[in-house]
Amino acid sequence: MTKRDRQTATFLAVGFLALLYSHAETISAGPESGIPSSHFILNPAHPIVGTLESDPVRIPALSQAGARGVVVGVSWDRCETGEGTFDSSYLKGIKHKIEQFRAQGQFVALDLGVQYPPQWILNEASSQFINQDGEPYRAAPGTGDCGVNLVYSEKMRKEFEDYAAQVFHELEGDIDAVRLGGGRYGELGYPTNQYKSCANCYWAFDPVAQGRQPGLPAGEKSCPVPGWIPGQASPGHESARQFLDWYLESMRNYHDWQISMVRRYFSGPLFMLYPSTGGLRPGQLLDAINDDANGSTGPEKTGEVGRGFDMARYIAGIKDPRVVVYSTWIDGFEGSDDTSVDPKRWSPGHYLASLAASHRPPLLVGGENTGHPDDISNMAITFKRMRDNHLCVMFWAFERTLFDDQKPHATLDDFKNSIQPPETNSRQTPGLEK
Repeated sequence: MTKRDRQTATFLAVGFLALLYSHAETISAGPESGIPSSHFILNPAHPIVGTLESDPVRIPALSQAGARGVVVGVSWDRCETGEGTFDSSYLKGIKHKIEQFRAQGQFVALDLGVQYPPQWILNEASSQFINQDGEPYRAAPGTGDCGVNLVYSEKMRKEFEDYAAQVFHELEGDIDAVRLGGGRYGELGYPTNQYKSCANCYWAFDPVAQGRQPGLPAGEKSCPVPGWIPGQASPGHESARQFLDWYLESMRNYHDWQISMVRRYFSGPLFMLYPSTGGLRPGQLLDAINDDANGSTGPEKTGEVGRGFDMARYIAGIKDPRVVVYSTWIDGFEGSDDTSVDPKRWSPGHYLASLAASHRPPLLVGGENTGHPDDISNMAITFKRMRDNHLCVMFWAFERTLFDDQKPHATLDDFKNSIQPPETNSRQTPGLEK
């Protein structure tokens, strides 16, 4: 092992120890402001395991298996049927569902449902992302693909905050954590990098982003190289460098805005959802700059660059210690090797955990599996990585599969044995503390 390899290994060991034993070891909701939360404690020594798409009638069986958490989603389109017009009966139904979960002792994480925008909002002039081909992004309704330009439009951010404020007002103190991300499937990022005839999309060519019209959110800047198109050469690749740095900084502004916006209404843990491989690895952004962002490198082809997945940048800038670094692909990716000294080889959850550990103070880590495949081998690797990477919370996708008799789904018994391995069943470890 070289000196550099030893230094890398030492850094990882120290980072993970810091994550486990520093003052960031646990998070509980504080009383400072916003909605009061419960006294649940997020602790990697006793992770909360729960399910996605949960049903209150299944909670007794899940509780017996050792599950202690649920995710409750609100759909923006069903809640806000017209600008400023909210369906109170819909929100009362959500509140009742949460009360059922809480009555059964469940930790409740709220998903704000930004991925299901109302169709009326798409009539707004600044509502859509536009790529370098001048093509506006139009997501199919109900697919979980946000498509609303919340990065470059101050008006769209105001619309979303008005909706979020109404949700928090209606739900009062019934939730324990909030999921953030604000893009496709509720995760952080720009729209897909492949759209219609464009295989290398960058979504920053609307008039506001390019500086031709006013309307940028506070702290956002217009494009420093207006009119430059990814793939065009420039001396020293300077145009590509300026464009990509601005493009990623714009996403960081949106990332940070979500945290500060929700903090006006809620003081508990925030799960920031980071998708895909966990983001650009060291050196990959420079490779994209050196090819003038023409789409030829691997991370450009898979969308890590075009979708703005610079997680190292975003996590390093987090100022709120109650943000939990949350991977939505802890069971991926094929061929990963978490024992390697090369971060490019690490699985998504492991890479994100390393970024959380190097943050000062260290941040807690959570996550979920992809939901496909969801057989027993997938469950095994999901729970192994939950423990290896010291996750404080993990949600299984999806609850209904545990009750499906059709194979190859992992069963409820498999789930129980994953939460409480057979050798420890006799001394069940609680999934949360009160």
